[in-house]
Amino acid sequence: MGLSVESLSVRLDGRSVLEDVSVAFAPGRVTVVLGANGAGKSTLLRALTALTPVFGGQALLDGQAVMTMPARERARAIGYLPQDGVVHWNLKVRDLVALGRLAHGDMREAAMAAALEATDTVALADRPVRTLSGGERARVLLARVLAGEPRWLLADEPLASLDPLHQLETLSQLRAAAQRGPGVITVLHDLTQAARVADDVLILKQGQVLAFGPAETVLTEANLAAAYGVEVAIVSTGGCPAIVPVSRLNI
Repeated sequence: MGLSVESLSVRLDGRSVLEDVSVAFAPGRVTVVLGANGAGKSTLLRALTALTPVFGGQALLDGQAVMTMPARERARAIGYLPQDGVVHWNLKVRDLVALGRLAHGDMREAAMAAALEATDTVALADRPVRTLSGGERARVLLARVLAGEPRWLLADEPLASLDPLHQLETLSQLRAAAQRGPGVITVLHDLTQAARVADDVLILKQGQVLAFGPAETVLTEANLAAAYGVEVAIVSTGGCPAIVPVSRLNI
């Protein structure tokens, strides 16, 4: 099932946030979305889930406009992990994770157990959500999305608040999800972690596509300098490149 945007434009409060963006995402691959603050990364994910109205163009899921899909059908197909991590009710963790099954109309225990195991949150299952740390809550919210077994997983800054161990484990879960068949689209700020997990990379600059394609061809010093306005050094570290900002460019 393909997920894409065609000539997508979004305006918020009269300001252009995305302008004529066309990208086709591939199932079974991890696509990392990069770009400076305000480049339109989060807005793109919200447009793909019909949470943001579009000014022009459209988001398509297997050729069908996402905006016109029945909400339940859309929720079964696309799992979305927002960056704010807001939880409005002080549920037990296991009950919050169970909400990931609502669109399916069942409480499939095996899916929920697998999601808790994958995110290292089994020990938290009986705790109220508001007793969790920020990092624990982030992992529980990922578990809720995984419990829904979506065909597409969209994650906006899923590494925020996580310690190094759980950053690596979260990247591993995104990779594992893609290997099972779903497409994964995630916004990241850490360039080295992006290089670690990405099959494909989309770089946005001021709401437009700067570069898109396989990670090895897109993650270049020239592209990253153009996107962020900084000189970077790409250093090989035993199979996974480290991408280090060096200095601000005078542009």
